[in-house]
Amino acid sequence: MSNVVYDLTEAFLASTGRFPYYGIVRVVSEIGRELHRTDPDLRFAIFSRAHDRFFEVHPTLDAYSDHVELNVPTYVTQVPHLRDIFYSKNLTRDTMVPPLQAIIGRINRSRWRREQVALDEMDMQGKTLISTGRPKHIVSAMNSLDKAGVSCDLIPLLHDVFPLHGMHRVKRRSFPENFIGDNRYVINRASRIIVNSAFTKSDIARFSRDGVLPPTPEVAVVPLAHECRDGGEELAPSIEAQDRPYLLTVGATIGRKNLEVVFDALNLLQQKNKRAPRLILAGAPRKHVRDYLQKERYNILRPLVEEVPNPNQHQLTHLYRRAMALVLPSRIEGWGLPAGEALWNGTPAICSTAPVLREVCGDLGLYFDPDKPEDLAAIIERLNLDRKFLAKHRTRIAQARGDLRTWNDVAQEIRAVYLSISGPYQ
Repeated sequence: MSNVVYDLTEAFLASTGRFPYYGIVRVVSEIGRELHRTDPDLRFAIFSRAHDRFFEVHPTLDAYSDHVELNVPTYVTQVPHLRDIFYSKNLTRDTMVPPLQAIIGRINRSRWRREQVALDEMDMQGKTLISTGRPKHIVSAMNSLDKAGVSCDLIPLLHDVFPLHGMHRVKRRSFPENFIGDNRYVINRASRIIVNSAFTKSDIARFSRDGVLPPTPEVAVVPLAHECRDGGEELAPSIEAQDRPYLLTVGATIGRKNLEVVFDALNLLQQKNKRAPRLILAGAPRKHVRDYLQKERYNILRPLVEEVPNPNQHQLTHLYRRAMALVLPSRIEGWGLPAGEALWNGTPAICSTAPVLREVCGDLGLYFDPDKPEDLAAIIERLNLDRKFLAKHRTRIAQARGDLRTWNDVAQEIRAVYLSISGPYQ
């Protein structure tokens, strides 16, 4: 049996549908599926905070459809656990947390039994855990193992450290403290680290040099994928009916994700009677985005904006393929899945000049200064009015399809990392 275990905890927590299948959940699941194809001897597990233990799960491959079912327990609704580790002193909080954790644990174990979850506990002694989830979940699992005296190697994938860039602007002091603390814990605990881009590697190195983060072990860069599979779910009539030109954003919000620059660019086009295209906002509904759009200066823009809340994978793929272009206006990203997925689906990606987006799109991207809506407006206007330019750009994207990264590429490179440490399976 393999001593290497891939952590599917994020997929388990998302299985209730409370969290959209996107972002880190998507990354964890896609890598897990490809690792199962790539390495049949690899083992898989989820961590249950209700039991403070890992449980083994057994993904299966359908030979007919080539689909990998992860087989994590589904619809086991868990009350969110409070943190195990806090990185500041607070007498009231530190007194109240242990009994509250005990109550939450009893509730969650009861729900586990009610859903008749039948999984075998996995002994993690001597194992190597590959975890591509969020640091706070890695910390919960590794802290439980450490308290139990279980010796377990850790190879995490760190997605980004961009909250550290705006620490001085965060109103809730506990957030940067906990984010820094979690990342320090993970880095100190890891035998090797995987990162999703050269930019993330340099970012972590910068904060390590500044003393915000500790010195790191060896860091391996494994860029994420462009590949965007069609999920095969039902297509909502409202999405199927999209027939007018539109721009697409995925998961964009006000602030770091910089959705406001898209609003301002389209507003400029509307004010100049330049026939601005519609804008579809795909992702989790955001009240603060709706509130922001109510500003008086957007009166002529609002009729062009449409939300598609939490699209499934098939709906999202459909939106990519029909879009005039995807806009990713973020000021900073760890990778930038939407830009790569747009290219995979043959759609132009209009990106900010955030450094990592050039890693994702290379010379296939159309770039603009995230502080200059007029630059974005000029690109949109050209795509909207110059059909020859749009057709030529789509042809270039199609010709480059074979050079785009797949999730199998990602899995193969992650496998190379853990094999270089663990050696042949025992």
